Amino acid sequence: MITLAVAALLIGTESVQAQSRVVRRSRTERRDNRIVRRSEPQLRRGERTVIVQEVVPAKIKVVDSEVIRAFDRESFDSNRLKMADMVFSTGGYMTTAQIKQVAEFFDFDSERVKFLKQAYHNCVDRHNFYRVLSTVEFSSSREKVIKYVMENQIEDVRDGAPVYKVTSSDLTAIIKTLKNEEFDSTREKLAKMIVSGSLLSSRQIADMARTFQFDSNRSEFLLFAYRSCSDPHNYVIAANTLQFESSRNELMRKISRRP
Repeated sequence: MITLAVAALLIGTESVQAQSRVVRRSRTERRDNRIVRRSEPQLRRGERTVIVQEVVPAKIKVVDSEVIRAFDRESFDSNRLKMADMVFSTGGYMTTAQIKQVAEFFDFDSERVKFLKQAYHNCVDRHNFYRVLSTVEFSSSREKVIKYVMENQIEDVRDGAPVYKVTSSDLTAIIKTLKNEEFDSTREKLAKMIVSGSLLSSRQIADMARTFQFDSNRSEFLLFAYRSCSDPHNYVIAANTLQFESSRNELMRKISRRP
């Protein structure tokens, strides 16, 4: 009887330990899912696909200023790209200001675009990534960067909402950038890129919407920006920037039908 009791106790202990291991593993997985939305964003270079492993902010390592100066000392864009590949593949991150500085060292727009596509995945403050667009020379190159970012969005999302909240100073810079756009079509693409991965109030979104000339582009932006709104119950403030009643009704109808 004693032997059976001991055996039962051992089995019970092993069962509890196994259960404990499962619970801990499950909790870790839930925590990881909450901190990192995409653990394997993909970056395509030619025929090769490179998997970039996302890390939590505490583990991000921003490169030293000496690394930035090293890009300037290189004579050819091809060598700069190789250097960038080494920096990013070894876990190095850059701020938007650093990325902008390095991009200005490139001689050709085509190679500069390649670098910006690389850098987006290892950018510390992706909500400011729109600022690097001033380094490209041609509008076609600019379009390529915007399109790439929109197709490869990496958002720091926790508890289902973007972490970064746009400040008043951020908004001032954003509005200035949007007003400098000549056409609503490019303004819309840029505005969508800016709100991706950020958290804005209805009033901030409304201020951005007022930079548009036409209701059609403004409406498309407002529908897209709704998912980045911190106070959706106040979204009527943003919707009221539309000039025509029909546009407002259509926007509110589409938002009401969203899951």
